[in-house]
Formats: sequence, C-alpha cells, structure tokens
Amino acid sequence: MTARARLKAGGSRVLVSILLGCGGPNIAVPSHPQPEFATAELVATSPPPAQIENLDVTPPAPGCLWVDGQWAWAAQRWEWQPGGWIRPPEGCQYSAPIASWVATNGPGVLYYRRGRWYSVAARRACPEPEKCPSTSPSNLPADAPLDS
Repeated sequence: MTARARLKAGGSRVLVSILLGCGGPNIAVPSHPQPEFATAELVATSPPPAQIENLDVTPPAPGCLWVDGQWAWAAQRWEWQPGGWIRPPEGCQYSAPIASWVATNGPGVLYYRRGRWYSVAARRACPEPEKCPSTSPSNLPADAPLDS
C-alpha cells in the first residue's frame, strides 16, 4: 500500500493525529495491527476514502475515546459507519480496518478486515464497545445552555 493510499484509508485518523501531535489531549483510540485470526471478507472494490468527521476535542465524559468511522462491506456495496465516542472494552485493543490485495493466477483478489476490538489475552473478538453519551445539540434538553 502506498503512502498516498494509507493517507486516504486513514482520513479522519490523520486529523486526530495532527491534533494529538500539537500537544492536545489523547482522545483517539490507539490502533494495533489486525491479528492473524481476524476474519477477512472478499470484496469487489477498494473502500472509498474515509469521510470527514467533525468532533469536539473534549470527550463527553471521563474515560471516553474517539474511534474513527469506517466503511463496511454489506450486500455487495460499501456502507459508511460513522465514528463516535466510546468506552474501550476491558482487556481489549482496537485494530483499524485494512484492505489487502492477494496475488492469484489472475488479476488478484481484495480482502477487507473491518476495524474491531480483540482480546489481548485470548484469540477472540471482543464485544462492541459501549457508546458514550452524546453532547451534540440535538441530544441536549431544550433548556440546556449552548456554548458559543
């Protein structure tokens, strides 16, 4: 994978990395390599570039971290799953999504491993993380003060 392809694949991760590199708080979920037992799907095309996601640099609650959105292969097409604030599952680490070309006698095939959580102690996937409460204006009570 070229540097340009990695940049496109990691879209919103780049923005978070820039914010973190500027001395900001550590708000992003650390990413680890996909384990060898991770399930890979055969897909017809590469995922589109990541969508831009806007977020506050302040988590909505203590212990919440930001996980990037990702493309998911469903019904023979790509569907965007937005990122969000989550509480990482105990004893688990996150592996970002990855697409890999595999050589064959023909043109090659593309496999995709979605981003997901894996146990650090056993060869298994972890449950999806708990979502943190949202602080977006649409989810606040009508009488809640809005920051300007």
